[in-house]
Amino acid sequence: MLTESIIRVGKPIVESDLPVKERIRWLTDVNSENCKNFFRNVFLIELRNEKYALHRLQIGDLVRVKRKENFNVDENRSISFPVLYPNGGNPLHAQGIYPLPCYLMYDAHIKQMDKPEEFAEGVLLPRLQKTLGYQNWSDEDKNDILKRVTTLLKKEADTIISEDKQLGILMIFDERLPAFKKLNRRKEESPYLWINESVFDKDQHLFLDGEQVLKGIINARFDEAGSLGKKKDAISTFTNQQTDEVVSVYNKSWLWLSPTWEMQKSIYWGDKDWTKGIKIDHESYEAYLYGAQFLKQIQVPVSNSILKEMFAPIENVEAKKHKKPSSFEAIFGIPIVLPLLDSNTGELYKKFRRMLKNDQELSNTDLHLEVLAGLKDSIVPESSDKYRLTILYYSGDLSRGAMHIRAIIEDVIPSVAYGIQKILKGLRRKGLTQIQKMFSLEENRVYRIETLPALLGNAYGSGYLWSSLQDTFHKKELRIERLLLSTSKKLNELANKEDYWAMKQELVFYHSFLYFLKNYNEKILGSEKGVKELAEWQQMIDAYHRGEIKPEEIESPEGLGFVAGMLLKQFSNSYYQKTKKDFVKHRVMKFGSKLNPKMIWKDGLMRCEELAAQWDLGLASNFRAVLGPVLLGFIDAYNKNLLVSEKDVFMTAFWSGYLIYKKSEEV
Repeated sequence: MLTESIIRVGKPIVESDLPVKERIRWLTDVNSENCKNFFRNVFLIELRNEKYALHRLQIGDLVRVKRKENFNVDENRSISFPVLYPNGGNPLHAQGIYPLPCYLMYDAHIKQMDKPEEFAEGVLLPRLQKTLGYQNWSDEDKNDILKRVTTLLKKEADTIISEDKQLGILMIFDERLPAFKKLNRRKEESPYLWINESVFDKDQHLFLDGEQVLKGIINARFDEAGSLGKKKDAISTFTNQQTDEVVSVYNKSWLWLSPTWEMQKSIYWGDKDWTKGIKIDHESYEAYLYGAQFLKQIQVPVSNSILKEMFAPIENVEAKKHKKPSSFEAIFGIPIVLPLLDSNTGELYKKFRRMLKNDQELSNTDLHLEVLAGLKDSIVPESSDKYRLTILYYSGDLSRGAMHIRAIIEDVIPSVAYGIQKILKGLRRKGLTQIQKMFSLEENRVYRIETLPALLGNAYGSGYLWSSLQDTFHKKELRIERLLLSTSKKLNELANKEDYWAMKQELVFYHSFLYFLKNYNEKILGSEKGVKELAEWQQMIDAYHRGEIKPEEIESPEGLGFVAGMLLKQFSNSYYQKTKKDFVKHRVMKFGSKLNPKMIWKDGLMRCEELAAQWDLGLASNFRAVLGPVLLGFIDAYNKNLLVSEKDVFMTAFWSGYLIYKKSEEV
């Protein structure tokens, strides 16, 4: 269950030495990009007995960069105004439960400040009624606050309101609430958060009691969850123990479960009775809040370039070429790392802290999730097999509760992930260089092989991406038939266009995947399956140039196709010298037909001797020494129906041999 995993993520954070200020920063939106411009206009109302005053503050600085103004929030002071950004619904209306009287003010709210009655009824009163400290106050006391605040704002309206769009924060400093303190000196010691100097008392300073604020935030969220169901003296789903009160798992900052979600449920489960499904106690809910906030901080989007490699069509070169990276819906990824046993929470918390750092240096002992999962700048610190990794992919808008979970890959064993990571690095640093060299190509990056999702997406297609990614991480056998089919189709398409450079690029990817698959079978599965990487063909290439190909070397469709490709290329080179025509294009692939093994045999190799005599072609001695065994190999493959049943294997190997072939002095 995803919620249970989030709670397990949150528990080490709850039990950690994370300072009160940082906890408030985690559980609020003071650092959110969505909120930064609200700090440009902070309206602090100081109430003391019958006195009241307005402080106009700007928590940050306006900076001009290349003719564009940008507001930089003062992060040291913003924590003193712990605002919550509304997710879903109409942000102009009061939403949820407020832990203290600190409210976001939108432009429409600020424009109403010169209309006391409208502002009181439409803006301030609904928020006071949903604020923890004021919920049980009498109407008379609430009206007193309304009167004093609206009177102040009306008085200052001319200096507050402008024609431009405005955003702001309204805080009511009311000493009657436990979160607010007034001290005779400015100090920075925890848990106090300095707000501003007092207007009324010389040398007095206004503070928030961070511990009270933190308590209020958690209680407010717990009460919000209770709006969709709560029970007294019930058993929690997560602790399996009876507790004073349980609520639903609704969380306004993590809208995986939204009150507008039309899910399948029992007819006895009302719209505000979610506890008939899942019940969560206060302690578990606190961990749930921290866990959800942590996962929001470490989530990263999959880059557009990787998305293109993951989801573009794989059977048509032109279709993929014309797909723009921006045409794919954004997908986000979240790594969740948890121990098999919840024992050393301190060690787990240290891992979480390192996962949050964006400027970290990558280590060989870390799991690099950009390589393994396409998650940019995301890592899992060194982990033994006492841990398990889950990778969650989703698309949509989390803030609106409009998400679609694309895949959840659970129970990834770190040692398996390390092994795959090592293979991919070996492919990029060594295998790719060898493959490109054999095809006489310059060393260049190949984006299709740089990450595991891109590699699998190009091999199997978008319809099989998530299942193949899960199979790879779970040590299951990977098959190659879909890759052979798509590669064979693309090679034929490109051969008809005589685009040999693009054909080489397709074969570079194909043999790169074979490099990965061979190493995956051997090092991850411990299997000696007969996958042959391109470097292993060098021995056969050398034997070909010596004219010493043995019958057993061409018994397989792959071996037969590879040698047939070299033979036909050698002959085609000589044929071109005499006729200035491409033999395969002129004699074998007639009228744009789809080249197949039988055509290579009948229309190609079987005519070589005849045409060599006709054109007096000077063929090297190795050609005839190899041609005989290959023709016999074709007869044997034909009798076994391999030229039809293994056509894709044969054709891919054929074009590999054809495009790799060089004269012996060039090798």
